[in-house]
Amino acid sequence: MVLDNSLPCSDRIDFDAFPVADAFVLSLSALLWLVLFEGWLPGLGPAPAGLEAPMRAPGVPEALATANGLTGLVAYLLMWGTMMLAMMLPSLVPVVRRHRDELCDSPSVFLPSIAAFLGAYGLVWTLVGAVPLAVEYLLSIRGLLTASVLGVDASAVGIGGSLAFAGGYQFTSLKRDLLARCGCRQSAPHRPELARMARDGVRYAVNCIGCTWPLFALMVVLGTMNPLVMVGLTLVVSLERLAPDGDDVAVALGVVLLGAAAFTLLFGVPTL
Repeated sequence: MVLDNSLPCSDRIDFDAFPVADAFVLSLSALLWLVLFEGWLPGLGPAPAGLEAPMRAPGVPEALATANGLTGLVAYLLMWGTMMLAMMLPSLVPVVRRHRDELCDSPSVFLPSIAAFLGAYGLVWTLVGAVPLAVEYLLSIRGLLTASVLGVDASAVGIGGSLAFAGGYQFTSLKRDLLARCGCRQSAPHRPELARMARDGVRYAVNCIGCTWPLFALMVVLGTMNPLVMVGLTLVVSLERLAPDGDDVAVALGVVLLGAAAFTLLFGVPTL
């Protein structure tokens, strides 16, 4: 049998065309989601007396963390950082892809560089977890959302107000400016220093926080560990950054959030 060598081979992977950066980022995100949902992180500790609510309920993770001292706080920050990175990584695919295009193709250059970038990015988001903990120490998130004053359901007011604020923020010029910066990044040298990549990761994380913090404040009000909220915000943040018309997506989300706020304030919090 004689093989016709003039025919192109189609049974081999073209590694030059293979989306290495995309696969790397999405695989890392999937791994972090698995870590969260399989419960491989340290627990927040035993529930304090009187707290009989599931982990997905608003204010429960924060109450558990603050009730268990330093161990609970560290466990909460680890959980928060893992969760934030899992949720934000899909939206970073274009950024990591551009990094790979600009950096040396050698894995010994690309992998440490992108690890420094993502490590610094994740560290900044982890530190943001101190904000809901501070609020819990001062006010008790669950206590506020389960209270009833003069017959008024505090959960409807708190959640409705948070929805309205997050929706209104979507229409601001600050939101548009920060969202536009999400598609921009300073060019990296062919062989950048790890410190340079870490600084880029910090700057990019600060921009992402400014762009999305009302949405993640809303997540705390709806339930930090509520899977529906986590998945929903992941899709929203990814669409804002990955869609060609990200501004239109942001505006559409604002309309939806304001509508949900009006519904909540008029009819109360729906039971899921």
